[in-house]
Amino acid sequence: MTHANNDRSSRDDRVEFACTSTESHPTTLQTPANPPKRYSLLTALCMIMGICIGSGIYFKADNVLVATHGSVPLGVAMFCIASVTIIFGGLSLSLYAERGDAAGGVIAYARDFLPSPIARLFSWAFSIIYLPSIGAILCWVVGVYACMTFGWGNDFITQELVGIIFMVLCIGWNMAWPRFSGWLQNASTLLKVTPLIAVGILGIVFGNPAVLQGEGSTIAEQGSSFAWLAAAAPIAFSFDGWSPAASIAPELRNSKRNLPLALTVAPLLILVLYLAYFVGISAFLGPQQVIAAGDESLSLVFVRLFGKQAATIPNAVALVSVMGSANGVLLALLRMPHALALKDDIPFSQALLRSSAAHAATSGKSISLASSAVALILLLAASLLHCITQMLNLLPNGDVSEIAVAFNMLALILLYIRAFSFGRSGSAGVFRGWIAPALAILGSLFVGGSSLLQPGRWPFIVLYFVILAALYLWHNHARSTRA
Repeated sequence: MTHANNDRSSRDDRVEFACTSTESHPTTLQTPANPPKRYSLLTALCMIMGICIGSGIYFKADNVLVATHGSVPLGVAMFCIASVTIIFGGLSLSLYAERGDAAGGVIAYARDFLPSPIARLFSWAFSIIYLPSIGAILCWVVGVYACMTFGWGNDFITQELVGIIFMVLCIGWNMAWPRFSGWLQNASTLLKVTPLIAVGILGIVFGNPAVLQGEGSTIAEQGSSFAWLAAAAPIAFSFDGWSPAASIAPELRNSKRNLPLALTVAPLLILVLYLAYFVGISAFLGPQQVIAAGDESLSLVFVRLFGKQAATIPNAVALVSVMGSANGVLLALLRMPHALALKDDIPFSQALLRSSAAHAATSGKSISLASSAVALILLLAASLLHCITQMLNLLPNGDVSEIAVAFNMLALILLYIRAFSFGRSGSAGVFRGWIAPALAILGSLFVGGSSLLQPGRWPFIVLYFVILAALYLWHNHARSTRA
């Protein structure tokens, strides 16, 4: 198909669905501002990989082996099942990324391809619930690993304070030196994937290859149960964090080519790295020893290689890893207030836009102090909610980010459903226009739905709906007042 036909098809796609909206949509995805193109394809790849690959993967091998009763082949299958959402979700969102580079990333896709009321609710859920929740938790985890690495104790308040200090510093360098933030994202991603690759190589070269055939498994003793499939849902959270990468589209060089490429390639690279680590550590230590060591299995690898003094190295690795994840999420969140203000979807939108314009004119930076302040308020509110849940033990063995992640997975289904129209119009092939969105929907329902079915999480789901309802009522009141 020619480039002209592609353009015509994408316009037809927008017209077809926009007719159901109560408000007009722009005919193209575009941003009114022209921020400098400071980020490369490498940064987009590192942002997706850097957010997704947090500290959790280093401590998931034992959970997977417990669920599969020591079967490495079943563990590999579990990781593949868990990756369905990110791989096929990324392919589905790449269809939108090819059609524009508007400010806001996925919320811009929602505005241009979903009915206005639904798009607005989606934007609020992503910008005001999802990103602040995972950003706040990641900053707290930075505090956890900083305290472990530097011997500052394990007091929750200390961990939270260290996390908030990191949060403020991270906002500062993202606002003042956005290019430095991109470099940090690239460097931290390189550092965090190194142990995954190294452990994979160790397992292949020095490990026991028999584990790949299931040797050492106790699955026969447990019967032929398929209960292990349910355990794939928690593992899928190790793959979350890819959707915020679209927020840097206006600042990404050749974004209509590079962002779809990043959304397609990065999920596959993440799966390969996770499998390399899981198979490697299982082959090097043995499945039963990984289960026995639990979260200390990576420390055991370092002890075997370098002696007892190396036992704390995994804490430093995890610290760098989660710092990169937090930086990537905050990098995206800081751009959200401006993106919401462009459509009057946040209080004091005009004041925020004037602040952004003045800041851009005087400094050339795209993130204003006002936008950063709004992002910080949202992060602190999410941190307060996290403190309440942890100190009152309202979410045993969990935190508010898991609910927000599941909420976001289910919300993204709206864009996956809309992606079918690209296949129907012929602007996308059968695989990307039909198969990929269908698998992304199934993966999101399986992972997101299973997480939200736990009764202890229902009050927080109600809270999120109350927040969205309040914003909806505010918007309608503000619009009627202006009229």
